[in-house]
Amino acid sequence: MEQLGRQLQKLREERQLSLRSLGELAGVSASAISQMEAGKVSPSIATLEKICNALGVHIASLFDEPQGDQGPILLRTNERRRVYSADSHASIEPLARNFAGKKMQPILISLEPGGVCGEHPYTSAEGEEFAMLIAGTAEFEQQDKRYQLSQGDAVYYDPRQLHNWRNLGQDMAVLLIVVAQ
Repeated sequence: MEQLGRQLQKLREERQLSLRSLGELAGVSASAISQMEAGKVSPSIATLEKICNALGVHIASLFDEPQGDQGPILLRTNERRRVYSADSHASIEPLARNFAGKKMQPILISLEPGGVCGEHPYTSAEGEEFAMLIAGTAEFEQQDKRYQLSQGDAVYYDPRQLHNWRNLGQDMAVLLIVVAQ
């Protein structure tokens, strides 16, 4: 959590944004961003998305420094960085390192029973998203419509529209999400 906070602060300062101005752009309080930067709170996935959108970066930018374009970049299971949000009962794990010119971002989201990506539906970056439910059952909500997904089901959607994921089942729900920009 501390490394994520340091990287968030670095990205904010590189863009010469104050806590208040980033908060206004992202729709997140300046005090919440300050606590994230200090590693004192674990934000929800939706909050991370809002902040990354305001900064104009992929969510993977919070996990590691950009790499040069050097062909295939292997990321082993034990090298992946995972952020857990106790409030949301959810974790997010980027599945690809951050490198220059990256046009898609694969992430793994794990939702405990009762877990959600955000307290309220949220919007994500420009582009497109594809999600496949790897394990469990989950509910996808977009524009006030709800869809029940079972293991193996997939959905392709516009992330600029309000949406959210929640686990209504008794087992862990695991989503593979690919964000294309």
